[in-house]
Amino acid sequence: MITKSKRIIFNIFLVFICILPGVIFAAVVDDFEKAESLSNFVVAIGETDDSIVNKLYEQKIIKNEKFFNMILDIAKLHGKIKPGGYKINANMNELQIVKILISDPYMRWIIIPEGFRKEQIAELISKEFKWKEKQKAEWLYKITESHEDYVEGVYFPDTYLLPSDETGQQIAQRMINRFNEKFSDYLKKFANKNIKWTTALKIASIVQRESASKDDMPIIAEVIWNRLEKDMKLDVDATVQYIRDSKQHTNADLCKTKNSIIWKNNLCFQSNIFDYPFLYISSGDWWKTITIEDKKIDSPYNTYLYKGLPSYPISNPGISAIDATLNPAETKCIFYLHDNNKKIHCAKTYEEHLKNINDYLK
Repeated sequence: MITKSKRIIFNIFLVFICILPGVIFAAVVDDFEKAESLSNFVVAIGETDDSIVNKLYEQKIIKNEKFFNMILDIAKLHGKIKPGGYKINANMNELQIVKILISDPYMRWIIIPEGFRKEQIAELISKEFKWKEKQKAEWLYKITESHEDYVEGVYFPDTYLLPSDETGQQIAQRMINRFNEKFSDYLKKFANKNIKWTTALKIASIVQRESASKDDMPIIAEVIWNRLEKDMKLDVDATVQYIRDSKQHTNADLCKTKNSIIWKNNLCFQSNIFDYPFLYISSGDWWKTITIEDKKIDSPYNTYLYKGLPSYPISNPGISAIDATLNPAETKCIFYLHDNNKKIHCAKTYEEHLKNINDYLK
Protein backbone atom coordinates (compact mmCIF):
# COMPACT_ATOMS: atom_id res chain seq x y z
CA MET A 1 0.00 0.00 0.00
CA ILE A 2 1.31 3.47 -0.89
CA THR A 3 1.13 5.74 2.13
CA LYS A 4 0.29 9.46 1.99
CA SER A 5 3.88 10.43 2.83
CA LYS A 6 5.21 8.19 0.07
CA ARG A 7 2.86 9.81 -2.46
CA ILE A 8 4.11 13.26 -1.44
CA ILE A 9 7.71 12.19 -1.86
CA PHE A 10 6.83 10.60 -5.21
CA ASN A 11 5.19 13.83 -6.39
CA ILE A 12 8.25 15.81 -5.42
CA PHE A 13 10.37 13.31 -7.25
CA LEU A 14 8.28 13.78 -10.41
CA VAL A 15 8.63 17.53 -10.18
CA PHE A 16 12.33 17.11 -9.72
CA ILE A 17 12.63 14.96 -12.89
CA CYS A 18 10.42 17.23 -14.98
CA ILE A 19 12.13 20.48 -14.05
CA LEU A 20 15.69 19.54 -13.24
CA PRO A 21 16.59 16.43 -15.25
CA GLY A 22 19.93 14.82 -14.56
CA VAL A 23 19.96 15.66 -10.83
CA ILE A 24 19.72 12.73 -8.46
CA PHE A 25 17.37 13.24 -5.54
CA ALA A 26 19.65 11.46 -3.10
CA ALA A 27 22.33 14.02 -3.86
CA VAL A 28 19.89 16.73 -2.81
CA VAL A 29 19.52 15.08 0.59
CA ASP A 30 23.29 14.71 0.92
CA ASP A 31 23.77 18.36 0.08
CA PHE A 32 21.26 19.32 2.76
CA GLU A 33 23.00 17.23 5.40
CA LYS A 34 26.26 18.96 4.57
CA ALA A 35 24.73 22.41 4.46
CA GLU A 36 26.10 25.02 6.84
CA SER A 37 24.94 28.41 8.08
CA LEU A 38 21.37 27.27 8.69
CA SER A 39 18.96 30.09 9.44
CA ASN A 40 15.53 30.03 11.07
CA PHE A 41 12.41 30.41 8.97
CA VAL A 42 9.19 30.75 10.97
CA VAL A 43 5.72 29.87 9.71
CA ALA A 44 3.12 31.63 11.84
CA ILE A 45 -0.04 29.96 13.14
CA GLY A 46 -2.72 30.25 10.44
CA GLU A 47 -0.31 31.65 7.85
CA THR A 48 -1.37 31.04 4.23
CA ASP A 49 0.75 29.49 1.51
CA ASP A 50 0.80 32.79 -0.37
CA SER A 51 2.17 34.55 2.69
CA ILE A 52 4.75 31.83 3.27
CA VAL A 53 5.98 31.95 -0.33
CA ASN A 54 6.07 35.76 -0.28
CA LYS A 55 8.08 35.72 2.95
CA LEU A 56 10.52 33.19 1.48
CA TYR A 57 11.05 35.53 -1.45
CA GLU A 58 11.36 38.69 0.68
CA GLN A 59 13.96 36.99 2.88
CA LYS A 60 15.81 36.00 -0.30
CA ILE A 61 15.49 32.32 0.50
CA ILE A 62 13.92 31.61 -2.90
CA LYS A 63 14.53 33.46 -6.15
CA ASN A 64 11.25 32.91 -7.96
CA GLU A 65 7.81 32.85 -6.33
CA LYS A 66 6.03 31.46 -9.40
CA PHE A 67 8.48 28.61 -9.73
CA PHE A 68 8.10 27.72 -6.05
CA ASN A 69 4.30 27.80 -6.32
CA MET A 70 4.48 25.62 -9.43
CA ILE A 71 6.35 22.97 -7.41
CA LEU A 72 3.67 23.10 -4.72
CA ASP A 73 0.94 22.83 -7.39
CA ILE A 74 2.42 19.88 -9.27
CA ALA A 75 3.30 17.99 -6.07
CA LYS A 76 -0.11 18.87 -4.55
CA LEU A 77 1.53 20.29 -1.45
CA HIS A 78 -0.55 23.42 -0.94
CA GLY A 79 -1.80 23.51 2.65
CA LYS A 80 0.76 20.92 3.77
CA ILE A 81 3.20 23.32 5.44
CA LYS A 82 2.81 23.23 9.22
CA PRO A 83 3.24 26.24 11.52
CA GLY A 84 6.58 26.27 13.31
CA GLY A 85 10.27 26.97 12.87
CA TYR A 86 12.42 25.45 10.13
CA LYS A 87 16.16 25.44 9.50
CA ILE A 88 16.90 26.54 5.95
CA ASN A 89 20.22 27.22 4.27
CA ALA A 90 20.52 30.13 1.86
CA ASN A 91 22.25 27.85 -0.66
CA MET A 92 19.38 25.36 -0.84
CA ASN A 93 17.41 25.09 -4.07
CA GLU A 94 13.61 25.17 -4.22
CA LEU A 95 13.21 21.40 -4.05
CA GLN A 96 15.36 21.16 -0.95
CA ILE A 97 13.35 23.95 0.67
CA VAL A 98 10.05 22.25 -0.17
CA LYS A 99 11.31 19.02 1.37
CA ILE A 100 12.19 20.87 4.58
CA LEU A 101 8.86 22.70 4.78
CA ILE A 102 6.70 19.59 4.43
CA SER A 103 8.62 17.80 7.17
CA ASP A 104 7.94 18.29 10.89
CA PRO A 105 9.19 21.68 12.11
CA TYR A 106 12.07 21.66 14.57
CA MET A 107 10.33 24.45 16.52
CA ARG A 108 6.69 24.10 17.55
CA TRP A 109 4.07 26.60 18.62
CA ILE A 110 2.50 26.18 22.05
CA ILE A 111 -0.38 28.43 23.13
CA ILE A 112 -0.87 28.63 26.90
CA PRO A 113 -4.32 30.07 27.76
CA GLU A 114 -4.73 32.42 30.69
CA GLY A 115 -5.83 30.69 33.88
CA PHE A 116 -4.38 27.25 33.16
CA ARG A 117 -2.77 25.44 36.06
CA LYS A 118 0.61 23.86 35.43
CA GLU A 119 -0.85 20.36 34.96
CA GLN A 120 -2.90 21.65 32.04
CA ILE A 121 0.21 23.28 30.62
CA ALA A 122 2.08 19.99 30.98
CA GLU A 123 -0.70 18.25 29.05
CA LEU A 124 -0.35 20.71 26.15
CA ILE A 125 3.42 20.35 26.03
CA SER A 126 3.22 16.59 26.42
CA LYS A 127 0.83 16.25 23.50
CA GLU A 128 2.98 18.36 21.17
CA PHE A 129 6.35 16.94 22.16
CA LYS A 130 5.16 13.41 22.93
CA TRP A 131 6.47 13.40 26.49
CA LYS A 132 6.36 10.13 28.35
CA GLU A 133 4.57 9.97 31.69
CA LYS A 134 7.90 10.08 33.52
CA GLN A 135 8.86 13.32 31.77
CA LYS A 136 5.50 14.85 32.62
CA ALA A 137 5.73 13.82 36.28
CA GLU A 138 9.28 15.18 36.50
CA TRP A 139 8.12 18.54 35.09
CA LEU A 140 5.22 18.74 37.55
CA TYR A 141 6.79 17.46 40.75
CA LYS A 142 10.48 18.18 40.41
CA ILE A 143 11.30 20.92 37.90
CA THR A 144 8.41 23.27 38.69
CA GLU A 145 8.70 22.70 42.44
CA SER A 146 12.43 23.28 42.75
CA HIS A 147 11.78 26.80 44.08
CA GLU A 148 9.11 27.67 46.62
CA ASP A 149 7.99 30.79 44.75
CA TYR A 150 7.71 28.98 41.42
CA VAL A 151 5.34 26.17 42.35
CA GLU A 152 2.47 27.79 40.43
CA GLY A 153 1.50 31.12 38.89
CA VAL A 154 4.75 32.00 37.10
CA TYR A 155 4.30 29.86 33.97
CA PHE A 156 3.12 32.81 31.97
CA PRO A 157 0.20 32.33 29.56
CA ASP A 158 1.41 33.29 26.11
CA THR A 159 2.28 31.92 22.67
CA TYR A 160 5.66 30.19 22.61
CA LEU A 161 7.80 28.85 19.78
CA LEU A 162 9.70 26.00 21.41
CA PRO A 163 12.55 23.93 19.94
CA SER A 164 11.57 20.26 19.80
CA ASP A 165 14.76 19.28 21.61
CA GLU A 166 14.25 21.72 24.49
CA THR A 167 14.24 20.09 27.92
CA GLY A 168 11.49 20.40 30.49
CA GLN A 169 13.78 22.54 32.62
CA GLN A 170 14.43 24.90 29.69
CA ILE A 171 10.72 25.17 28.90
CA ALA A 172 9.88 25.97 32.52
CA GLN A 173 12.62 28.58 32.68
CA ARG A 174 11.47 30.13 29.40
CA MET A 175 7.98 30.62 30.85
CA ILE A 176 9.36 32.00 34.11
CA ASN A 177 11.53 34.42 32.12
CA ARG A 178 8.47 35.59 30.19
CA PHE A 179 6.64 36.09 33.49
CA ASN A 180 9.55 38.09 34.91
CA GLU A 181 9.60 40.24 31.77
CA LYS A 182 5.87 40.96 31.89
CA PHE A 183 5.70 41.33 35.68
CA SER A 184 8.77 43.55 36.17
CA ASP A 185 6.86 46.87 36.12
CA TYR A 186 4.17 45.50 38.43
CA LEU A 187 6.76 44.23 40.88
CA LYS A 188 7.79 47.81 41.69
CA LYS A 189 4.20 49.02 41.87
CA PHE A 190 3.13 46.29 44.27
CA ALA A 191 6.20 46.98 46.39
CA ASN A 192 5.25 50.67 46.54
CA LYS A 193 1.90 49.58 48.00
CA ASN A 194 3.67 47.30 50.47
CA ILE A 195 2.21 44.21 48.81
CA LYS A 196 4.38 41.14 48.41
CA TRP A 197 4.53 39.96 44.82
CA THR A 198 3.68 36.43 45.92
CA THR A 199 0.53 37.72 47.63
CA ALA A 200 -0.43 39.71 44.55
CA LEU A 201 0.06 36.65 42.36
CA LYS A 202 -2.17 34.50 44.57
CA ILE A 203 -4.96 37.08 44.30
CA ALA A 204 -4.44 37.52 40.55
CA SER A 205 -4.67 33.76 40.06
CA ILE A 206 -8.04 33.72 41.82
CA VAL A 207 -9.26 36.77 39.90
CA GLN A 208 -8.31 35.03 36.66
CA ARG A 209 -10.31 31.90 37.45
CA GLU A 210 -13.33 33.67 38.95
CA SER A 211 -13.83 36.20 36.15
CA ALA A 212 -16.16 35.75 33.20
CA SER A 213 -14.46 38.60 31.35
CA LYS A 214 -11.70 41.15 31.76
CA ASP A 215 -14.30 43.73 32.77
CA ASP A 216 -15.14 41.65 35.86
CA MET A 217 -11.59 41.46 37.10
CA PRO A 218 -11.28 44.82 38.93
CA ILE A 219 -14.56 44.17 40.77
CA ILE A 220 -13.59 40.66 41.85
CA ALA A 221 -10.14 41.87 42.88
CA GLU A 222 -11.67 44.55 45.10
CA VAL A 223 -14.09 42.07 46.67
CA ILE A 224 -11.15 39.84 47.57
CA TRP A 225 -9.19 42.76 49.02
CA ASN A 226 -12.28 43.90 50.98
CA ARG A 227 -12.79 40.43 52.45
CA LEU A 228 -9.14 40.12 53.44
CA GLU A 229 -9.24 43.51 55.14
CA LYS A 230 -12.39 42.51 57.05
CA ASP A 231 -10.78 39.17 58.05
CA MET A 232 -13.55 37.27 56.28
CA LYS A 233 -13.28 33.92 54.59
CA LEU A 234 -12.97 34.38 50.83
CA ASP A 235 -15.59 31.70 49.98
CA VAL A 236 -14.15 31.27 46.48
CA ASP A 237 -15.20 28.33 44.33
CA ALA A 238 -12.00 28.36 42.27
CA THR A 239 -9.76 27.54 45.23
CA VAL A 240 -11.91 24.53 46.06
CA GLN A 241 -11.81 23.47 42.42
CA TYR A 242 -8.03 23.62 42.59
CA ILE A 243 -7.62 21.37 45.61
CA ARG A 244 -10.36 18.97 44.52
CA ASP A 245 -8.71 18.56 41.11
CA SER A 246 -5.33 18.08 42.79
CA LYS A 247 -6.89 15.21 44.67
CA GLN A 248 -8.40 13.67 41.55
CA HIS A 249 -5.25 13.97 39.44
CA THR A 250 -2.63 13.02 42.02
CA ASN A 251 -1.91 9.67 43.57
CA ALA A 252 0.85 9.42 46.15
CA ASP A 253 1.86 8.04 49.51
CA LEU A 254 4.21 10.90 50.31
CA CYS A 255 1.94 12.41 52.93
CA LYS A 256 3.52 10.11 55.49
CA THR A 257 6.38 12.57 55.94
CA LYS A 258 6.35 16.32 56.48
CA ASN A 259 9.40 16.62 54.24
CA SER A 260 7.50 15.51 51.15
CA ILE A 261 6.56 17.91 48.35
CA ILE A 262 2.91 16.97 48.69
CA TRP A 263 2.92 17.85 52.39
CA LYS A 264 4.79 21.12 51.86
CA ASN A 265 2.27 22.16 49.21
CA ASN A 266 -0.65 21.52 51.56
CA LEU A 267 -2.13 18.74 49.45
CA CYS A 268 -2.21 16.33 52.38
CA PHE A 269 -5.76 17.06 53.46
CA GLN A 270 -6.55 13.32 53.60
CA SER A 271 -3.50 11.10 53.56
CA ASN A 272 -5.56 7.96 52.98
CA ILE A 273 -6.53 9.10 49.47
CA PHE A 274 -2.95 8.66 48.29
CA ASP A 275 -2.90 4.96 47.61
CA TYR A 276 0.36 4.22 45.87
CA PRO A 277 3.72 5.76 44.84
CA PHE A 278 3.75 9.30 43.50
CA LEU A 279 1.77 9.42 40.25
CA TYR A 280 0.13 12.09 38.12
CA ILE A 281 -3.20 11.02 36.63
CA SER A 282 -3.80 12.59 33.24
CA SER A 283 -7.43 11.62 32.76
CA GLY A 284 -10.26 13.74 34.15
CA ASP A 285 -11.68 17.22 33.79
CA TRP A 286 -10.46 20.47 35.30
CA TRP A 287 -12.39 23.29 36.93
CA LYS A 288 -15.81 21.64 37.04
CA THR A 289 -18.52 23.23 39.19
CA ILE A 290 -17.98 22.41 42.86
CA THR A 291 -20.41 20.37 44.94
CA ILE A 292 -21.44 20.54 48.60
CA GLU A 293 -19.09 17.65 49.30
CA ASP A 294 -16.20 19.50 47.67
CA LYS A 295 -16.67 22.33 50.16
CA LYS A 296 -15.88 19.90 52.98
CA ILE A 297 -12.34 19.14 51.77
CA ASP A 298 -10.00 19.95 54.63
CA SER A 299 -7.23 22.03 53.08
CA PRO A 300 -5.78 25.54 53.31
CA TYR A 301 -6.97 25.88 49.70
CA ASN A 302 -10.56 25.54 50.84
CA THR A 303 -11.49 29.17 51.37
CA TYR A 304 -14.95 28.14 52.58
CA LEU A 305 -13.29 26.60 55.63
CA TYR A 306 -10.21 28.73 56.20
CA LYS A 307 -9.53 32.45 56.20
CA GLY A 308 -6.82 34.05 54.13
CA LEU A 309 -5.24 33.16 50.81
CA PRO A 310 -4.27 29.65 49.69
CA SER A 311 -0.69 28.46 50.06
CA TYR A 312 0.19 29.13 46.42
CA PRO A 313 -1.48 30.60 43.34
CA ILE A 314 -4.20 28.40 41.86
CA SER A 315 -3.53 29.25 38.21
CA ASN A 316 -1.20 31.14 35.92
CA PRO A 317 -2.86 34.52 35.43
CA GLY A 318 -2.50 36.93 32.55
CA ILE A 319 -1.61 40.61 32.73
CA SER A 320 -5.26 41.74 32.93
CA ALA A 321 -5.79 39.83 36.18
CA ILE A 322 -2.49 41.09 37.58
CA ASP A 323 -3.37 44.66 36.64
CA ALA A 324 -6.83 44.33 38.22
CA THR A 325 -5.20 43.11 41.44
CA LEU A 326 -3.03 46.22 41.48
CA ASN A 327 -5.83 48.55 40.38
CA PRO A 328 -9.12 47.13 41.72
CA ALA A 329 -12.46 48.84 41.27
CA GLU A 330 -13.63 51.30 43.89
CA THR A 331 -16.46 49.44 45.58
CA LYS A 332 -17.47 48.35 49.05
CA CYS A 333 -18.91 45.08 47.74
CA ILE A 334 -18.03 41.90 49.59
CA PHE A 335 -20.17 39.52 47.49
CA TYR A 336 -20.53 38.88 43.78
CA LEU A 337 -22.19 36.46 41.40
CA HIS A 338 -22.58 35.97 37.66
CA ASP A 339 -26.00 35.63 36.06
CA ASN A 340 -26.79 33.21 33.24
CA ASN A 341 -25.43 35.73 30.73
CA LYS A 342 -22.10 35.89 32.60
CA LYS A 343 -22.83 39.44 33.80
CA ILE A 344 -21.45 40.19 37.25
CA HIS A 345 -23.55 41.57 40.11
CA CYS A 346 -21.92 42.59 43.39
CA ALA A 347 -23.42 43.36 46.78
CA LYS A 348 -22.34 45.26 49.89
CA THR A 349 -24.40 43.16 52.30
CA TYR A 350 -25.51 39.55 52.55
CA GLU A 351 -29.11 40.65 52.20
CA GLU A 352 -28.31 42.35 48.90
CA HIS A 353 -26.47 39.24 47.81
CA LEU A 354 -29.49 37.06 48.59
CA LYS A 355 -31.63 39.41 46.52
CA ASN A 356 -29.18 39.09 43.62
CA ILE A 357 -29.39 35.33 43.91
CA ASN A 358 -33.16 35.49 43.79
CA ASP A 359 -33.21 38.00 40.91
CA TYR A 360 -30.53 36.54 38.68
CA LEU A 361 -30.10 32.86 39.49
CA LYS A 362 -33.56 31.55 40.41
